[in-house]
Amino acid sequence: MRWAAGPLDIGRRQKEKNFTPEIAGVLRQWLDPSLLALVQGTPVNCLVVSWASGLPEDAAQQQALRPLLERGRQAGLDFVGLVDGSAEKTAAVAAARAAGLSAVAMETVPPGNAGLPVVAWAKSGEALWSATSPVLGVSDGIWPGVPQEKTPTGGPTNLPWVDSNGALLAMAQALAPDKTVWIAANPPPQAKLTVENFLLTVADAEAYGGRWVISLDDQTRAGLAAGSAQAAGDWKKVTGALAFFEQNKAARSYERTGRLAVMSNFSEPDRTFGEDVLNMLPRLREPFRVISRTQALAASLSGLQGILYVDQEPPDSKLRQKLIAFVNEGGALFVPSHWPNPEGSPTQLSSEEAYLLYEVRSLGKGRLAVAKEDKPDSYFTCMDVQNILSHRGDPGRLYNGASMNYFYQASPRGRQGVIHVLNYSRRPGSDNAIIYLKTPYRLARFVSPEIATPVDLKWDPQNSPYEIGGAELSLPRISVYGAVQMET
Repeated sequence: MRWAAGPLDIGRRQKEKNFTPEIAGVLRQWLDPSLLALVQGTPVNCLVVSWASGLPEDAAQQQALRPLLERGRQAGLDFVGLVDGSAEKTAAVAAARAAGLSAVAMETVPPGNAGLPVVAWAKSGEALWSATSPVLGVSDGIWPGVPQEKTPTGGPTNLPWVDSNGALLAMAQALAPDKTVWIAANPPPQAKLTVENFLLTVADAEAYGGRWVISLDDQTRAGLAAGSAQAAGDWKKVTGALAFFEQNKAARSYERTGRLAVMSNFSEPDRTFGEDVLNMLPRLREPFRVISRTQALAASLSGLQGILYVDQEPPDSKLRQKLIAFVNEGGALFVPSHWPNPEGSPTQLSSEEAYLLYEVRSLGKGRLAVAKEDKPDSYFTCMDVQNILSHRGDPGRLYNGASMNYFYQASPRGRQGVIHVLNYSRRPGSDNAIIYLKTPYRLARFVSPEIATPVDLKWDPQNSPYEIGGAELSLPRISVYGAVQMET
């Protein structure tokens, strides 16, 4: 949890347009060790405090935190000191070690032994994913939800755009699979927030395999410091959501599934396009998994119908052989326009199949699709990929819930599965969301931090002209998050 308190946090914010003496007073109040009672008995066991920023308030901050640190250590809490800005890193780390902090967080992990653990804390990107720290702190996380714009955004599907950390965490899991990822996402200034905003931010990080560094807005911090019953009730719901995900943590070891794999190292110049694709596919209801190009030779391609190769740099000869073998066996491979000497022969397409962005080539039992443009639009790229694969091959679908994203995970042996459903509007829809699976499990139940006990679900077999085989589940309505837990 981001524990904002003390002279340094006041000094950082005092030039903000809407900063007031009342906000400064609350930041002083949160130095009171008695407020640590808020996290006692909850899953919150680590507090991130401002430690050094190269500002005149640094020394006063470190002195003012001492009573809080002492009481927290007695209660079994860990403290991580955030070192940023122009702070002198060596001196800040030495002061943190002397004060008994559990770790420091900074943009660059220094070589050698710093005397205490260092958490890499930086903007998402290649430098962060390659950091040696076992914990990665993403400093530019997104506040999730449907963007509050005057004109709602959406593609021709009419599904509204949603802001989510799902793409960022999918990249992190592919590029830094053994690391714990913390997402730092602060509430938007002056936004009118409800508890559902905080619950969604918890769920958006946890469902996708990360941890949100809880950051409260000024109003909520003031309410908790004043003992407000409303603020206390909202805080209980937030910590209850954290407890829910801890109780259902088995899915953290499950593997993301889908008929499509996105393959990339997500480094420049491919980072932006690749991340756009990962954000776009959920809005088109296309489940996918991510494969790091560096690790692709050892990756299993089992169960895939298509691979979207993002990077402009062609694969080495061994990886190219593996990808072409995938096509020869019946898969579809989507590659950039710079793919040298494309294999196969051009396919004659009807006017209905004249895809916007790809030239489709026949190769063995499969297809090689080569982009026609050097810098294609990410939305139309995803649309073409989906159309070429055809909806007939969908292993699953989500109906209703225009503001919802979903994704599907399975246990390593496939005996258990879970479908995560996140509602970015934070309001229950007028119709129940429906999940379709081509190969349903024997048992299914619905769990959510919004319901007291799991709900057993019944599969509805589908034998219409539109769905031959498979079965559907009608889900209870949710404001923020729910999951279908399944067993064979």
